[in-house]
Amino acid sequence: MGEDWTTLVEVWWALEKSSGFSSKTKTHPTTNRPKAVGTWVKNARRGTPNIGGAAAMEAQWWAWWLAINPKWRLGEDRQLKQEGDGSFDALRCPGQNGFLNVIICLKWWRAEMATASDGWLRAVKDVKWVLTQMVG
Repeated sequence: MGEDWTTLVEVWWALEKSSGFSSKTKTHPTTNRPKAVGTWVKNARRGTPNIGGAAAMEAQWWAWWLAINPKWRLGEDRQLKQEGDGSFDALRCPGQNGFLNVIICLKWWRAEMATASDGWLRAVKDVKWVLTQMVG
């Protein structure tokens, strides 16, 4: 899935390891969260739920990602900035109900495409950047 994906997973693993792989209280808000995540969780995180295709997951994932990111990252053009030194506390959610959900959606989304779309590549780069900021 590419070098950015590999780095994303490595940095996510480092973040999880530093937190003991769990958070008993903190999860990302479910506002705009892709419905497939709820289905997957209800099925004990087994299998791959129906995501409605790559375009549907792309729209749902970006809506959720924009909703859970800290407000300071949102530019005037509704694009997420990769600059600044604000807090990432809103995104710092380790464990099975945290960042894993963000990453599994990226995996499902990519699995629906023959080749990675620009939107998916942009998403992976942004998540990688965020994780790197939290770990670094």
